[in-house]
Amino acid sequence: MTERLLTAAISTLIIILVVPIVGLLVEFITEEITKGLAKSLGVSTALFIMNYLTFLGTVHHECSHALYALITGAKVEKIELFKPEGNRLGCVQLTPRGIWLTKALQLTFSAIAPTVQGFISINLLVYLFLFVSPIWLKILIGYLMFSIFIHMNMSGADMKAAVKGLPIVAILVYIICFFTKIDLWGVLFHFFQGLIVPK
Repeated sequence: MTERLLTAAISTLIIILVVPIVGLLVEFITEEITKGLAKSLGVSTALFIMNYLTFLGTVHHECSHALYALITGAKVEKIELFKPEGNRLGCVQLTPRGIWLTKALQLTFSAIAPTVQGFISINLLVYLFLFVSPIWLKILIGYLMFSIFIHMNMSGADMKAAVKGLPIVAILVYIICFFTKIDLWGVLFHFFQGLIVPK
């Protein structure tokens, strides 16, 4: 029983940390790409490429916030899909509804939405990329994947909103991991062991 409790706790920790870590990793990669472009093309050109030429990524980012907010029961008060102002490219304002539990879940899920939905959308686009023939369509899909990727980060505001419901999400994830006997540490261990020592 103790082992099952510990396994559920480790799996929960992995699940609740993976999305913020991916969001921060994407933020870091985006900053490095921007710095590289700035060195070779100049700052204004780099910002134009990363912010304006990839505007569909911003639209995807904001639609993800709004979609997850609506799915979890929050009220979307305002949505700006692409309206650059300072460091902000768009925004979604929502009002959580219901009891404190549902409000916490709405804040967390809407905050992590761009990273989670970005991962889902990119995987669907990769699948599509592999099965289309025209080169122009492959280029278009590649552009969409890049645009979504560089905008699937979690901003500081997203991180703050996600933390508000994190304890509730952690409890729910723990219960699911406990009763389903999910062992993510074991899965990851065997996966990486297979990479290091191929069969």
